[in-house]
Amino acid sequence: MTLLTRVQYAYLGLFFFACVGVYVYEAMYVWPAQKCEAQDRWWDPKDRACATPIPIWRITGRRPGHAPAPTQQH
Repeated sequence: MTLLTRVQYAYLGLFFFACVGVYVYEAMYVWPAQKCEAQDRWWDPKDRACATPIPIWRITGRRPGHAPAPTQQH
């Protein structure tokens, strides 16, 4: 085995591991985010979680366009 052949194998191995690394990154980060966003949901990259957005009126109980209830002052 000559030096040139060893260097060629080293580059081939490096290329192979780089391709595997790109595939793993795509499968773990990019594809789930694309799938989540295609369903009109929110993707959280920190926790790698797909969440359903909740409108604020569901939390507050006020429908959009309605004025807030008057507050009593003492």
